[in-house]
Amino acid sequence: MDFSSIQITFELLSMKIMGTMGDSNWENAPVTTRKDENRKLPSNPEEVEDLRRSSATNPLIVFTFDELKKITENFRQDYMLGGGGFGIVYKGFVTKDLSKGIHPVPVAVKVHDGDNSYQGHREWLAEVIFLGQLSHPNLVKLIGYCCEDQHRVLIYEYMARG
Repeated sequence: MDFSSIQITFELLSMKIMGTMGDSNWENAPVTTRKDENRKLPSNPEEVEDLRRSSATNPLIVFTFDELKKITENFRQDYMLGGGGFGIVYKGFVTKDLSKGIHPVPVAVKVHDGDNSYQGHREWLAEVIFLGQLSHPNLVKLIGYCCEDQHRVLIYEYMARG
């Protein structure tokens, strides 16, 4: 998949998420309130998974927040890999009892910064759908996610010095 294909795919997915697919004329697009927009966005693990499945071929693992606490040993400070505008990334390890169909493996756990606004949730959701489809030797693989209560978390392959 070349860059232009990725860009087009991302734009189409973004339009699908925003519910504007097929609205070629923005002036005729239906006017919705913030309350309506929040109702349209998947806000629980089942709805996120349904949307992701409808637009992705790569299966992602759904983690609970309690499982992520175990994986990161309760988000230990010395497991912190870095942070930024998106939130904090922790190193973790998916053990045999939490394998969920994958071999025990080190992971990077990206905890969303807590912006649970409509825009913040939409950006997180676009990342789940878009990165769930990508597979490239130069990109870390998105393994799974957590969408539980106010928690929005992405789980990636861990890449040392990455």
